[in-house]
Amino acid sequence: MSRLRVGLLTNSSAASGTAHRAGRQAAHLLRIAGISVVDLSGPTAAIAKARALEVRDSLTALVVVGGDGTIALGAEIVESTPVRLGVVAAGSGNDFARAMDLPINDAPESVRGLLHAMSRPVVAIDAIEITSALPEGPPLRSLALGNLNMGFDALVNARANRATRPGSTRYTLSVLQELRRFAPLPYTISVDGGEAFDLDASMLTLTNTGVMGGGMRLVPDALVDDGYLSLVSLTGIERGELLRFFPRVFRGAHVSVQGFDVRRVREITVGLRDEEMSLRTYADGDARTLLPVSARILPGAVRILAEIPAQRSAGLGAAPDIAPDAESGPGPAVGGPW
Repeated sequence: MSRLRVGLLTNSSAASGTAHRAGRQAAHLLRIAGISVVDLSGPTAAIAKARALEVRDSLTALVVVGGDGTIALGAEIVESTPVRLGVVAAGSGNDFARAMDLPINDAPESVRGLLHAMSRPVVAIDAIEITSALPEGPPLRSLALGNLNMGFDALVNARANRATRPGSTRYTLSVLQELRRFAPLPYTISVDGGEAFDLDASMLTLTNTGVMGGGMRLVPDALVDDGYLSLVSLTGIERGELLRFFPRVFRGAHVSVQGFDVRRVREITVGLRDEEMSLRTYADGDARTLLPVSARILPGAVRILAEIPAQRSAGLGAAPDIAPDAESGPGPAVGGPW
C-alpha cells in the first residue's frame, strides 16, 4: 500500500458543476491506486485554503479540480514547499491546462498523468506574485500562474465571468460588448526598478504561460520556467482594429500587428495617471486588487505534477529576449468563481 497522502481540493461551482463530478471521480481513481486522499474542499476559497494549510505539511501533493482560479489557489497553498501541485482541469477557460498540454474535462486521463508524474523527477515552474500598491491599508498579496490582466482584457474578463456561455465563445461575446464604450487607458509603468514612463494602451497583460481567453496564444513562445514574465501591450489601435485583433490571436497572426509589443520582465509596477479612474485587475480568471499594482516573478515557486511541454521549457529552448524600451512601451484570461 502506498504511503502517499494527497489533498484534494475541488471547486464545486466551476463549469456549472462539472468540476464537482470530476472531483468525485478523481478521488475514487486515486484511492483505487492506493493513495490516501483527504478532501479539503470547502464552500469558499478561503475555507478551502485554510483547511489545506492546516494539513499541508503532511501531504505529498495537492490536487486541485476546477478552472484557472482554482489552480492559482492551489499554487498559493503549495508555494515554496515540497508539496507538489496536481491539476484536474475542469473549468471554463482552462488556459493553464492548455499551456501545459494537460487533459481537459477528462478526470481519468488527468489522474493517469498525475500518477505518472508522482514517480518522475520534480518539475518546478514560475509564478506571478501580485501585490497591491495602494497608499492606504495593508498590501494584498496573491499568486497567479497564468496572467495578470490590467486593461481592456481585465474589463472583458469581468464581463466574461458574469456570462453563461462556455470558453472562448463567452470571451468573444464579452469583447464585443465591452468595445462599445472602451477607450485606451492612461498608464504609468515601471519595469524592473527603472524610471516610470507613461503609456496609453488598450491592452496590458503580464503573462507567464502566454495563453488566455479560452485558448488564445497571446505569447506563443512564453516559457513557464525561465525566470521571466512577458509584459504585453497593445497601443495606437482603433476600436475596429481591436475587434479584429482577437480572432488573429487564435490563429497566431497577431504578433505582426502594429502596436503589439512584448517585453521580458521580472518585476513591474502599474498605475493610472488619472486619479479619478478606477480599474480592478484580474488574474487567472479571478478579480484581484485595484490599480496601482506591483507584480514580480517567483522563479520555480511551484512544484507541478506535470511534464513541461518540450517547446515551452527553458531547458529546451528559450524565448528571444526583448529588452525593455520606454519608447515602445510595454492582454486576457477567463475562469470560474475561484
